[in-house]
Amino acid sequence: MLAMLSKRSYRDLTPDERKSLTSEAQWCVDLPDDEWTRSLSAVHDLLEYLIGTDRDPEHALTQLADLPAPQRGQVIHHLDLVLTGGLKDRFWMDIRRHAKEARTSHDRQNRVWAYFEPSPIRPRTRPPTPATITTRDRVRAGFATVAAALGGGYLAKAVILTARPLPMVTYLAALTLACLAIRSGFRWRYLSGRLIDHERRYAGRSGTTETAGQGFAASVTQQFEYYFNRYPPGDVDRANWTRTTSGIRSWLRNEVVDLYRESRVPAGGVKWLVRFLARDVRDKWRKGELFEYRERYQVAVSTKILCTLSTMAFLGLASYTVSAALETELLATVAATLVTLLGAAYALRSWSDIIGERRRVAEDQLEREQVHKTREDEYQRWKDKLDAIRPSETEMETWLTADKTIVVERALHHYRLAWRDVLTHAVLQTPVKDSKHARVRGGPRRYAKYDLRLFLITLDGVRELGTSIDFEHMTLTDIERNNFRFDAVSSVYVATPTDLSCDLELTLMNGEPRSIHVTDPTSDQTAPDESPAVVAQMNLDVTGFTHTLHILEGIAAEGKRWIERDPYLTKPVEGLANELNRPEPVEQAHN
Repeated sequence: MLAMLSKRSYRDLTPDERKSLTSEAQWCVDLPDDEWTRSLSAVHDLLEYLIGTDRDPEHALTQLADLPAPQRGQVIHHLDLVLTGGLKDRFWMDIRRHAKEARTSHDRQNRVWAYFEPSPIRPRTRPPTPATITTRDRVRAGFATVAAALGGGYLAKAVILTARPLPMVTYLAALTLACLAIRSGFRWRYLSGRLIDHERRYAGRSGTTETAGQGFAASVTQQFEYYFNRYPPGDVDRANWTRTTSGIRSWLRNEVVDLYRESRVPAGGVKWLVRFLARDVRDKWRKGELFEYRERYQVAVSTKILCTLSTMAFLGLASYTVSAALETELLATVAATLVTLLGAAYALRSWSDIIGERRRVAEDQLEREQVHKTREDEYQRWKDKLDAIRPSETEMETWLTADKTIVVERALHHYRLAWRDVLTHAVLQTPVKDSKHARVRGGPRRYAKYDLRLFLITLDGVRELGTSIDFEHMTLTDIERNNFRFDAVSSVYVATPTDLSCDLELTLMNGEPRSIHVTDPTSDQTAPDESPAVVAQMNLDVTGFTHTLHILEGIAAEGKRWIERDPYLTKPVEGLANELNRPEPVEQAHN
């Protein structure tokens, strides 16, 4: 019963729905006598009064007032457009008090933002760049090593044939020094290469960045710029911070775009990751760890000295050894020396690349695992926080209803009206352009900001109040007020820019047409198994559009005669004449 009447007046019901409500009264008498049955009976009595029977509404109102708070609250809330005019006077004080309490209930101020926060996407990390070494490189390095070994072996034979101890000792010493030079040289070359790679990655631009447009990459770029500007260290100039971190920001931005761009992930889903990366860079700056790779890959002075001295000593001893070997056989020794030098040069460079790539991949994989763990921890922390504080649909609707009630109260106070003066009313809630929005599966789209239009229908005409609601920050701002007679409404036109959106155009006799944007397309937020048309209709229903349209169309078509011939509007005034004519303080009536 409440679902059928919620956000609708009796006039908005179809003939089949009215027939269904009447038939339900027949089996209501067979239900057990409890608070739910009494609630249903009170609603039936109210509806019978409204559809034209001679039943006194006092009995139904007394029944409703005597219901327990949970049932009475639901009936009053959902029958907001049924209990209009004089019928609402008795309960208005309770409704108003409940709205003021509910408006800030359940820590609304600190929780609403979480509803509009996009659900985070699980973290991803860039995999290490695969090793560039191929099997062919290894084979070539092996052949070069064999060639160098054969040449060195022939030189060892030639030295032995000299039958002198000094060349033999010199050969062994040169071989030892060569091992030291190779070991320190490999380390020097690897560390220097890694330092150059990190400097190129963090100190300069890496790839291109998109800053224009509305695509995923452009949105991610804007997020990086926003959060890096929002989280600068407190001890550094903002311009210097932006300039110094340009390379890191570009590198991280390209990583996020590359990891998520091709998986149809909305840009909002990675906002948590961008925010975390910006804070992480800031924290590393504060700790002096932002450029810690410079220390990690700094070649030690001892390594440079050892490599330089061992190389110089090796060259000297090798020269003496070769000159001694030349005494035994000139041409063969020269050929062996050339083969040894060429093979060793190629082999050393190749094995340096092979060993360096293997070490680089291992380091990058370890770094990736550490980075992924920190991102996974942050993702879980953020997800748990959102799940803990994100409001439910019931809470969001309760808060929005409370805001609308406060707007109605302000309108009644401004126009100095009591509910007995209002024949009927309509509330049209429309989204503010470019406002944040979100929806849960099976629910309507909700916005962080609304424009609310309240139409109060009285015997003298229409009172209109436009209010802007900042739902997230709980602020109400009156934006316009209009009063017009019934015959001033020239036309009401409904436009559908797309199949899933709706606009309302209201034209007065003495003014320009007023276009009211009611709903936006929602196909971008529907799940694969949800119907965009069904979701669009649901979004239209929650705006109060149907009831507002019925009222405005009736006024535009017939003017005041529409009220005079509608028993639904005139009956509450006539039927409650005695009750509504009781003396009442002016201030209370206006409130």
